[in-house]
Amino acid sequence: MKVEEIMNTPVVFTQKTRTVSSLKDMLSRKRINAVPVIEDEGGIAGIVSSSNIIACHDETLLVQDVMTDFIHVISPNNRVIDAAKIMVKHGIHHLVVMEEGNVIGMLSSMDIFKTFAAQD
Repeated sequence: MKVEEIMNTPVVFTQKTRTVSSLKDMLSRKRINAVPVIEDEGGIAGIVSSSNIIACHDETLLVQDVMTDFIHVISPNNRVIDAAKIMVKHGIHHLVVMEEGNVIGMLSSMDIFKTFAAQD
């Protein structure tokens, strides 16, 4: 099975200058746990997850203050099992799916769990 078969689209993004409080509300409203952070020029600056928010004790901080600036990416053509191995190796729960330099999806560990549970 390929990543593109289970990835989430469209991708929800956030800006570095958004407050943690505002992001927390957006994640809750959209029922998602992580979003890529975009630069003003459109490039990706990092990723911010509910784990980053939980660790933050000041919701007036900006996303740029709590985001992770190293992004793990995967191709839509990669196998889901390879995505799972990347997540386990790096202790992460989200991968940004990129193709030709563009973000086209997000993949979470829960997406993988649901996929394998449905095969039963």
